[in-house]
Amino acid sequence: MRKAASGLLVVVVLSTVLVAYTADSTGYASRKREMTVVAVTSLPNGTYVGVSAKLSVQVVCPGGGGVYVETLPLSHIDLQASTRIAAIVASRVSGTRFASCDFLASIKAGSPIVGGPSASAATAAAFAAALLDLPLRSDVVLTGMVMPDGSVAPVGGLRLKLEAAAKAGARVFLVPYGQTKYTETVTVPRTVGPVTIYTTETVVVDLVSYGRELGVEVVPVATVHEALKILTSGRYVPPEPAERTATIYNITVLERRVRSWSEALRARVLEAVESGDSIKESAMSSLPRPLRASLESIVKDIESEVHRLLNRADGLYEQRYLYSAASTYFQVLINSLWRLYLLKGLESTETLNAIGRGIESRVKDVVRLVHDRFAASGTLCLQSLDVAIATLSRAYEALLYLNKSTSESRIDRLTYYLAVAESRAITAELWSLLLLEDSESGACCTLDPKYLEYSTVVVENLVYNIYAYVISFQERIRVPTATYSEMVTRVELMERSAIPLDRLSLGVDALAYGYATLVSMFTQDVNSTIAALGRAIGMELGLEPLRDCTPISLVLYLELAATQNESAISKIYTLTRVSALASFYADSLRERSEYEAPRAGGQVSSDEEKRGGDVVSERTVTAYRTITQSSTLVEPVLYLGIGTLIGLLLTAIITTARTPKKTRTATNSHTNPQHPTEQ
Repeated sequence: MRKAASGLLVVVVLSTVLVAYTADSTGYASRKREMTVVAVTSLPNGTYVGVSAKLSVQVVCPGGGGVYVETLPLSHIDLQASTRIAAIVASRVSGTRFASCDFLASIKAGSPIVGGPSASAATAAAFAAALLDLPLRSDVVLTGMVMPDGSVAPVGGLRLKLEAAAKAGARVFLVPYGQTKYTETVTVPRTVGPVTIYTTETVVVDLVSYGRELGVEVVPVATVHEALKILTSGRYVPPEPAERTATIYNITVLERRVRSWSEALRARVLEAVESGDSIKESAMSSLPRPLRASLESIVKDIESEVHRLLNRADGLYEQRYLYSAASTYFQVLINSLWRLYLLKGLESTETLNAIGRGIESRVKDVVRLVHDRFAASGTLCLQSLDVAIATLSRAYEALLYLNKSTSESRIDRLTYYLAVAESRAITAELWSLLLLEDSESGACCTLDPKYLEYSTVVVENLVYNIYAYVISFQERIRVPTATYSEMVTRVELMERSAIPLDRLSLGVDALAYGYATLVSMFTQDVNSTIAALGRAIGMELGLEPLRDCTPISLVLYLELAATQNESAISKIYTLTRVSALASFYADSLRERSEYEAPRAGGQVSSDEEKRGGDVVSERTVTAYRTITQSSTLVEPVLYLGIGTLIGLLLTAIITTARTPKKTRTATNSHTNPQHPTEQ
């Protein structure tokens, strides 16, 4: 009996060792992680309550970049798009090539929940912990919507979610940066005699204080990196944000080009002002007195704005904030052309029709230039892609405003839309000139051309995800119509376009407007959101490969954001555009190079390196006990069979031996808005 038991032990040991060897030598890994997540559910009486759910994730490598989602119950949860973004972010955090693994996520709740994407930050952290083979604390709950750059975007229902986290036994509740104070609308019953009157009131909940009452520490986090550090008790060390950006462009050449933009735009402003002055009196003289008084007031306001913005632009130019100056000259141009077209429209509406036709023709020429440039190029450069996205963004915005002008009957609005369209067409032409500079400079961070289609799908998924999330809350929270309508308009254009490059450009714009919409809906402290975006961008730009290959638009947009002090929403829009572009550009550059296999340990603290043994042991067990059925299991199962045969052979040998021998085994652990503001 003892001999049989000894033989069985050998079978088990050899099988385990061979399977472990297979996983290590072939790069195969399958790891699971679990977290508690919180959400909001609606009750039959129409009220809402916070509930907890169990999030289980698994990463299987090697794989093919598949993302699989299971939700129970199935209704009121839209997780597919957000889970894919979470997997992409986790791959970037862990230094793993996204397409080299498969990702599985399961959320099981006791009731249908609202706002499934608010669990995506937790999903990203769990995927990253699995890829890095780091353990997660069970007493920490994270809520927030993950963005492509790894930032944690604002979400709703935080008071209810905090209550659910406390009920689930959480000691720490991680919320998006800037949301420690949460505004919500509550229904208050008031009884007057025999009648009960229900009214709604807006209240501000201090989540830190409320959490303290519930025995939960509420901590704001800006990025998945920061959340992962807390979730792993400091075993994961976030990257340091970049202090400055670098670009492959020659700075002197770049300054000269942007300086020329400012000078060209200023010249157009002066030309438009002079043309307006020359026809002002004649255009106004034939108007009836009441109408003339009204239009004179409008023109006076425009002239005042031209004067104010022109002084600001000149000041920025003198301080060498050249792109900020160009962007301000662009705003001056909108107002100066608005005044000119308003005066021309008073004389002849046909003149306005001719202006519209001219704008449309110029924009189509720009779009054709970009398409031809990419069709003729055999190599896809990051610099060219970046300039193309910036150019097409402005070209399509020109067409959008031109379309608005055709459906407007009021002359003041019609001419304003024409002015924006004309100004946007001019800036699209200026940006398109950089495509020619790229071909002459020879500077090129090469990309895989296939990534264009891939990144387009990714950004579309995120846009649809934000769109669905906004809709899920629109009955309970006021949705800002300005940014939301801009997002929807670009989504509609994106859906109609058959060209990936155009869809990507429109998708990035829609993403920026969508993020600004979320911020307006859920955030009270916009300065905290600006700080969070800045930290996320800094981390992205501080890592390879963008550290030495930052595209021109990111450099220019960051300068613009630094000077946008008049409108927080405009600054958020600019930073959101940077964050979206930076994340996709970083992924595109990583796709061209070799990725590491999933690292069992990743970026860990020096204290953990000293501890060593216990952590390594936990990781090794986790890596091998969670192997599940997959096509990549062929080799592990084969080695298991070989190990079993060898074990049986040794069992027979041991059985026939006269003196049983004690076997000592050693185990080895393997550590692994307003009108547009930018030029």
